[in-house]
Amino acid sequence: MRRITSNYQAREKLPDGRQVLVRAIRADDRRELHEEFLKLSKTTVRDRFFNVKMDLSPEELTYFTEVDFSSHVALVAVMEIDSVPRLVGTGRFVRIRENPDHSEFAITIADALQGQGVGRVLLKHLVRCARRLGVSRLEASVLPQNSRMSKLLHGSGLPLVSSMRDGIVTYSLTL
Repeated sequence: MRRITSNYQAREKLPDGRQVLVRAIRADDRRELHEEFLKLSKTTVRDRFFNVKMDLSPEELTYFTEVDFSSHVALVAVMEIDSVPRLVGTGRFVRIRENPDHSEFAITIADALQGQGVGRVLLKHLVRCARRLGVSRLEASVLPQNSRMSKLLHGSGLPLVSSMRDGIVTYSLTL
């Protein structure tokens, strides 16, 4: 089992040829993460948090940006937008306390870039990091109407099972 560090980064090419940098989140991403959250559509926020949140609390911003890269790993996707590097997506997994070789994960992509491969790239790197840390299963709770996440998971090439409870679909990827 190898450690994931705050220096983690990789460059990837999207299907349309644009470059994306995937890297470990940093505490100094807090302001930009907050700004990008405020730009998300209500649908995207609902798909990620299961309700419409108007803002993130200071505690949530700390939780999202200050991670230990062992029990909680978070990555960001950064792309050049109008010649400025912008945070365009986040992906994270958190170990399940009762079963530490399983983790819950989530991915959020800026509305303008959804469906263009950023989520696929983030998922690839989350899987890579999870495997390094000995995680054998990633689980995502998804609203049934979140067809993009469903499509992403079904297209992952990993063994996938799903179940529904209380109107939420739980997808489980075996690594």
